[in-house]
Amino acid sequence: MYRNKTTFGLLAVALAAVMTQAAEPTINCKTDGNDLIVTYTGILCQSEDAVNWTEVASASSPYQVKIGNKKLFFCAKGGPDEPIVPGKSTTVSLPGNVDMDMIWIGPGTFNMGAPVDEIGRVVDEIQHRVTLTKGYWLGKYEVTQAQYKTIMDMDPFYFRGDDYPVGHVTWDDTMEFCARLTAIEKAAGRLPNGYEYILPTEAQWEYACRAGTTTAFNNGKNIPSEDQRWDLPCPNLDEVGWYQRNSKDDNHPVGQKQPNAWGLYDMHGNVREYCLDWYADYPSGSVTDPIGPSIGRYRVMRGGAYCYQAYSCRSATRSIISSAPLSYEGFRVALAPTPVSKDMMIPLSDDVDLDMVWVDPGTFLMGSPRDERGRQDNETQHEVTLTKGYWLGRYQVTQTQYEVIMGTNPSNFKGADLPVEMVNWNEAKEFCAKLTAIEKAAGRLPEGYEYTLPTEAQWEYACRAGSITAFNNGLNIPKDSQIKDNPCPNLDKVGWYGYNSDKTTHPVGQKVPNSWGIFDMHGNVWEWCLDWYGAYPTKSVTDPTGPSTGTYRILRGGGWNSNGAYYCRSAHRYYYYPDYNWRSYGFRVALTPVK
Repeated sequence: MYRNKTTFGLLAVALAAVMTQAAEPTINCKTDGNDLIVTYTGILCQSEDAVNWTEVASASSPYQVKIGNKKLFFCAKGGPDEPIVPGKSTTVSLPGNVDMDMIWIGPGTFNMGAPVDEIGRVVDEIQHRVTLTKGYWLGKYEVTQAQYKTIMDMDPFYFRGDDYPVGHVTWDDTMEFCARLTAIEKAAGRLPNGYEYILPTEAQWEYACRAGTTTAFNNGKNIPSEDQRWDLPCPNLDEVGWYQRNSKDDNHPVGQKQPNAWGLYDMHGNVREYCLDWYADYPSGSVTDPIGPSIGRYRVMRGGAYCYQAYSCRSATRSIISSAPLSYEGFRVALAPTPVSKDMMIPLSDDVDLDMVWVDPGTFLMGSPRDERGRQDNETQHEVTLTKGYWLGRYQVTQTQYEVIMGTNPSNFKGADLPVEMVNWNEAKEFCAKLTAIEKAAGRLPEGYEYTLPTEAQWEYACRAGSITAFNNGLNIPKDSQIKDNPCPNLDKVGWYGYNSDKTTHPVGQKVPNSWGIFDMHGNVWEWCLDWYGAYPTKSVTDPTGPSTGTYRILRGGGWNSNGAYYCRSAHRYYYYPDYNWRSYGFRVALTPVK
């Protein structure tokens, strides 16, 4: 870090290292009798061994010191108040003279996930197009034990050495590290506006790991054979990562393997790295700036570890946190745009809330393709554009929520967290009207919005969450026999229906959410939509609301009593009289622009 030494007898003066985002500090010196006069810009530091440096806190330029028999070294480094500039890599000076190198990652588009023919690929790596519209910084190395110790004021578990990656940390520990670092840098005036230190999203991690590559590893190479996937050493991975076949079952100091094309080290192996996201199935369509679902059971980890086989260290490999932190679980810090969530928690009473997920406007294919198993004739596929964003309930309305607003609980299956049922369309609309009046009186209603049922288009758009398959986990009905007459494991993951419900409803939120963090869009109870039932258009439409009159109202999503997976597909349409109550009919509330 320090360079260009100039010697004056027993006194040496070193030129400073420089943070790449700032003007380079300067240092010059001259002798005046027995005095050395140091003229500099930046911060003056001194050392007796040119290894351990301390800031000369009271110094100002020119700085004058007696030349004695003691060897001293001086350097200047970048000032503490120089901001980090987007577009350039940087070195952040942490307390205790510990540095953290950050690599600038420009925005771009890439294929996330793995192609179907990649050796080692698993089913949750569905390849899809991702666009990141904003640049960010990512740690050149995994966070080291020295860096962790200086920010967290504690020795990490399993201490090995300053240059080893920290391990045995929880996701909460890593977020605390980022929060403390953000506070330090903000107080020093170095934090770029709109940025914070945080874990990278899963998309940011893979984009940076790949550095433009499309192969299993970021050196442009793949696993060449099935033997190297499991049992034999993989020389192609040896170049860039510590893994089961070359690590001697131990982690190693950071930065010893080859970096990728963008200068990032150890993206494969050594310790696996926490990401910001909750784990969820990928969307099958293109997405922009994904941050994963806003709720879930497990956080994502990436990169594999020193104890992993080659296939588990690929750029596309996804894993989830263990039940307890392990020595091979660490992290890499990002300096990224501050995530902005529009999700809302609406207080219905002192102890009952309504969780609402923000849904951005967009365009999607509504209906089903002709070759989708279980397809019905009324599912004509057509393009739909929704021009305005809206909020949708993260869960189906529960019995507790319904009772707070309506004062009654008509449900056949009783339970506070069970979805309300035995509700007809008119009663669901009355719930929404009362909630609108309550929130308006409380001053919490967003201007120009009201609580109502989602339109059929809003429901399917939110259900799909970017997917184009029968179910919103990116999966279809794989066999004709699973359409109606047999269980469908691909639906089991996301919904309660006739073959797994045990003939009853279940508490909301127990199945896997879609990629937007919305639960139970498949099964549990059918959900009333705003529209009258009518035939689909055959051309593209914008903000559709269905026919202006009709006999039946739309129901979507399937229910606990649906004895066929095809009923629960994203595209399936059902309808019934708006005054009819049934023990599988419930609803999900929307907060949408006033029509």
